[in-house]
Amino acid sequence: MAGADGEFGGSFLLRAPSATLTPEGFSEQEQLIAQTAERFAQEEILPAAEAIEEPDYARLRSLLRAAGELGLTGVDVPEAYGGLGMDFAASAIVADHLAVLGSFSVAFGAHTGIGTLPLALFGNAEQKQKYLPRLASATWVGAYALSEAGSGSDALAMRTEARLSEDGSAYLLSGEKMWISNAGIADLFTVFARTGETISAFLVEATTPGVETGPEEHKMGLHGSSTRALRLQEVRVPRANVLGGEGEGAHIAFRILNVGRFKLGAACIGGARNCLRDAITYARQRHAFGRPIAEFGLIRQQIGAMALHLYAAESAVYRVAHLLDDGHGLDEYAIECAIVKVHASEMLDRVVDAAVQIHGGNGFVRGNPAERAFRDARVNRIFEGTNEINRLLISGTMLRRAQQGRLQLTAAVEQTMAELLDTPAATSAAEQARRALLLAAGVAFRRHGAALEEEQTVLAALADLAIAAFVLQAVEARQADSPFAAAIAAEAMDAVDVRARRALCALSEGDELRTQLAWLRRLLRREPANLDRMQLEIGAKQTEAGRYAT
Repeated sequence: MAGADGEFGGSFLLRAPSATLTPEGFSEQEQLIAQTAERFAQEEILPAAEAIEEPDYARLRSLLRAAGELGLTGVDVPEAYGGLGMDFAASAIVADHLAVLGSFSVAFGAHTGIGTLPLALFGNAEQKQKYLPRLASATWVGAYALSEAGSGSDALAMRTEARLSEDGSAYLLSGEKMWISNAGIADLFTVFARTGETISAFLVEATTPGVETGPEEHKMGLHGSSTRALRLQEVRVPRANVLGGEGEGAHIAFRILNVGRFKLGAACIGGARNCLRDAITYARQRHAFGRPIAEFGLIRQQIGAMALHLYAAESAVYRVAHLLDDGHGLDEYAIECAIVKVHASEMLDRVVDAAVQIHGGNGFVRGNPAERAFRDARVNRIFEGTNEINRLLISGTMLRRAQQGRLQLTAAVEQTMAELLDTPAATSAAEQARRALLLAAGVAFRRHGAALEEEQTVLAALADLAIAAFVLQAVEARQADSPFAAAIAAEAMDAVDVRARRALCALSEGDELRTQLAWLRRLLRREPANLDRMQLEIGAKQTEAGRYAT
């Protein structure tokens, strides 16, 4: 069923969006939310960065409570339970503009997202009344316990078990969860465990007898974020604390992960914006050969490239916020949530790498903000399902929905093939990317049929093409004639060309392959673009403004 704008999960594969949310189009209320979060980040979080990184968990908790006093930790919580009851757009804005320090961003995201949303979305009235006001204010901190040592990406292979007590009034939980964000500061855990042949979710208070946490993990980054194992030894949990009904755990877990991926994407764009601002400030202050390095062409080009990567991811994240707010439910836009998770996390890696390079030797010194951001960013490609798993999810969900008749992908492929010989190449980069994906998908369907789900390298190629099409659509919907859109398209289409060629080479050979590559050339006809000049001009705009400027 289509939303208000005629969109539904995966509909970007069939057509461009009719409407989207953009930062330039924020309402007055959304602008106020962004300003409030930005002010809190600059005035409260960044001055406490060294203390948080020590780590000082008391300081971290006090900052979470301070954010709660402003309503920032209760954006997703209904007003009836002490929150603001706002939409996904507001939630993304908060996650975005608070993401100036990786450790705080992870603690905040784990609490407000996967730590609170399971209860807010799937809890009954009694559970919500008991716990949500404390979570909304950050008087209590929430955590999400799904992963185990032997079941990271394959979460449903968990071994933690819950069995009914003899009197039937409670469940007894035993097992060990791994890599639990906020474990050392959490008051309430959402724990997933096997109940016979099914998975159930439980609300487990940290002070319950039998609940223990292991020592802090010594991580590459995020030194101020608590990450521990959660050990459960015959933990007695009342049946009243089963979340969403017995056997509903898998349903809850997958839907919450969709939101987690989306909100991680939002945090990545905030982290990139802060990193870009730091790099610009440093480049304007650092002198070499008698002038600021911000005046050097190669530095400006790097700054321009950083801004372009950020703009593209920002466009995609707020497009997904618009989609999620159509009321379809958390599973409808699983493809799109996975897309922004993959794209934004990989964007942030490119931005932090460039920031270290701009800082030169100083960027390699422990304690420099660029060095910290570089270390902190790496885990985002692992969080909320690895990017490899998310790529398989993107293409696998596309295929399943096509087989179910929910997504008319076969008809779109056939139309693209029919148009190859008598329709001029599309002028829109997004449309060219969409057609290149459909061409590759059509060849893959014919070659492998139902067995395509086992061809992971092909599925990854299709996912990359889907990501490019979605992001380019979001950029064009934001402002198709902007210098940003032109530069993003110039770079993205080179990548689309390479990825589509690799996919076709993996699927065909000989004359058949040569014919398909000729079709691809016809689809991707475009004018050459001077990307270097575009990046230099956009970089100059950023350095003159002293910040990310669109």
